[in-house]
Amino acid sequence: MSPRISVWIANSVFVSFVVISLFYSFVHFENRYLKSETATLNEERNRSFAIVQELSRVKNQFPIAYQCHYSFGLSNGSLYEITERIPYSIYKRLRLGDTIEVYRKEIKIFGKQTAISRIRGNEEPLPLLENLEKYFQYGLIYLLVLVGVTLVFRVWGLLFRTYPLQQKPTAIDETVVNKVQD
Repeated sequence: MSPRISVWIANSVFVSFVVISLFYSFVHFENRYLKSETATLNEERNRSFAIVQELSRVKNQFPIAYQCHYSFGLSNGSLYEITERIPYSIYKRLRLGDTIEVYRKEIKIFGKQTAISRIRGNEEPLPLLENLEKYFQYGLIYLLVLVGVTLVFRVWGLLFRTYPLQQKPTAIDETVVNKVQD
């Protein structure tokens, strides 16, 4: 018996690797696009105003972190809400219902119209798609290891496969070959 992995298991590992690779590349390029858009967010033409909906402290976080939940209108007339992490210096100045100055930009992510924004003076990093990208990257590494193990077992199985030995033809076989040739 040869130590082989069945073909359907090996093929499913290869197909899974291809699918996760496609997802990872899609998320990676969307994240790069999002980073390039956030780099140009703090321009004067993106300046707008928003209304503070909620202020809160993030629990079980050290150092202490604060969040501001605010809303603003999009170009199509709909209301868009964003939650942003803010430092204490901005948190102590804000009150519910205040109008705040923000930088906002409307973009498309994964084919869906959305917006990114930042409160003026806030230096906290924006949440991007980095966690989703890392998730697919770890899945890609895991499947790459599985592909490597599968290839090793497939090659090992082919190397140790036993083939029937070549036997010398017997007298009966020689007469059959001679009759076929005549």
